[in-house]
Amino acid sequence: MKLSIIITIYNNEDTLFRCVESVVAQNVDNCEIIIIDDGSTDGSGALADKWAKNDERIAVVHKPNGGTSDAKNHALDVVKGDYVTFVDSDDELSPNTLQPLMQMLHEHPEYDILEYSVLQNVGSGHECPLTLNNHLYHNALDWLSVNGCSHCWMWNKIFKRKMFDNLRFPVERRRFEDMWMMSELIAKNPVIATTSHGTYKYYFNAKGQMATMTNHCALINSQMDIIHKHSINTREKRWHKLYMDIFNIQLYVYVQTGQILIPSQTVVPRFYGGIAGLIKSLALDILGLRLSCKLFKVFRRLNSNI
Repeated sequence: MKLSIIITIYNNEDTLFRCVESVVAQNVDNCEIIIIDDGSTDGSGALADKWAKNDERIAVVHKPNGGTSDAKNHALDVVKGDYVTFVDSDDELSPNTLQPLMQMLHEHPEYDILEYSVLQNVGSGHECPLTLNNHLYHNALDWLSVNGCSHCWMWNKIFKRKMFDNLRFPVERRRFEDMWMMSELIAKNPVIATTSHGTYKYYFNAKGQMATMTNHCALINSQMDIIHKHSINTREKRWHKLYMDIFNIQLYVYVQTGQILIPSQTVVPRFYGGIAGLIKSLALDILGLRLSCKLFKVFRRLNSNI
């Protein structure tokens, strides 16, 4: 089995060494590392070429800037592996992550997607682990109902390459293209396994999509697209985790714009990711959507003045 590791870069000179070094250090011999330079104007492309000269597993493709989706599509057009994984150029893999995962896939050829654990927001002061349970989902919607939209990213997963047959990222979508793709993959009803082994280190990026309020509206739209595409009724208890993911983003949208972008409903109060999730779900049930958003805005304002 061959693994194709895709890294897309655009002006990532400061983080590229960390990223690529963590990938080449993985003890996976039967792999290829495809680096797509999406028209970088700094030294990223030259750094990638230096890596390629020292490691025959690395191939670098330089192309005019077309956005992340276009870069990923270029990679998918040339990969030769039986399996594909993505590593963002400002993130990294913990040592000895990929080889045991590939062994797991060798032992379980029925797995279409294997998701592994994450260390979130490295470098932000809010670093926290997302350790997954060992679980198998024969119904992809079961995976979505348990994990919600917070797991709909292409990194921290290994995919069978055939999952991308006749499927490419939308080049017109410049934000949250991963969420769109995961929704399309879920529609194919893949067998999804999750494992506690391995760690994807997701670095906080002050210039990233979720670092600014202006992108929260786009995220809600992407989340609502998943709901509509799969005809999900979030009032059903099964989908309350998914609704709470969207509600969390709605709170920040309200702080910024005063807009309500999601339908109002109640959920079963419980720990949705922690004590904060319990408090928010209780507020939602007692106060309703709009009053919960107003209260959150007041608390945000008070905290900023302390």
